[in-house]
Amino acid sequence: MSRSARPLRGPREICLRSAAKPRCGKGWGSALVLAMASVLAAQELSAQLQEAAITGRVMAVDDETPISQADVRLDGTQLAVLTGPDGRFRLNRVPAGNHVLRVERLGYETRVDSITVTAGTVVELQILLSIEPIELEPLVAVIRSLVLERAGFYARKAQGFGGTFLDPQEIRSQRPSMTTDLFRSLPGIRVSYGGIYGSQVLVNQRVTFTDDPMGCVPELWLDGIRSTMRSYDMMRVDEIEGVEVYAGGGPGKFNDVCGSILIWTKVPINR
Repeated sequence: MSRSARPLRGPREICLRSAAKPRCGKGWGSALVLAMASVLAAQELSAQLQEAAITGRVMAVDDETPISQADVRLDGTQLAVLTGPDGRFRLNRVPAGNHVLRVERLGYETRVDSITVTAGTVVELQILLSIEPIELEPLVAVIRSLVLERAGFYARKAQGFGGTFLDPQEIRSQRPSMTTDLFRSLPGIRVSYGGIYGSQVLVNQRVTFTDDPMGCVPELWLDGIRSTMRSYDMMRVDEIEGVEVYAGGGPGKFNDVCGSILIWTKVPINR
């Protein structure tokens, strides 16, 4: 065979070398890229779960009018923001731990407060500034779940869609041993114990003549995705971050004549 008539080569072969012996194959390159992508995605999710947020409103202490263009920052970090016309602000990607919050506005006394931030939460503050140097009341902080805020849980609760909302504090206060224990005392909901698939959660209404006499089976949504899980007790209570219950209808895509139940987990499933 002449030098110009070389045989055609197949797919390039990639070798992975180790202390033991090299491994070669045509598919190793794609597998390595996928493995690296999976590791990076897991690292990014882990970093997000360690973050928190601080939000709130800056107002005048005398009449509680909003103060715009106030400088809100965390000492020792690059996190800083100016308040909007309504006095509101938000700091994202806040590291968990103890921080010093500084609020400044021309014509007002600078305010400095210590604040503790927990990973995976949203700290909501009401900050009062005074023109004259007077002793101010401590910050009023409300802790919210960062997972539930991103899911729209608090927005739907504030808009009054007529549902029942269980946040992490309310779930812990019930001390449930099983997931269905969360629904036993909720209005318009019935828990049917036993059965082939375990305890069932039903809405106290019949939409059609084909419905179960005990009630109607609501749509179940798990982290915003419609689920066909047979029994809620297949999920551990300590995995749940929040619950929304709509005994009749619901907002947006969660609307169903038989009602909808939304369960949000502490580590949302991949979408």
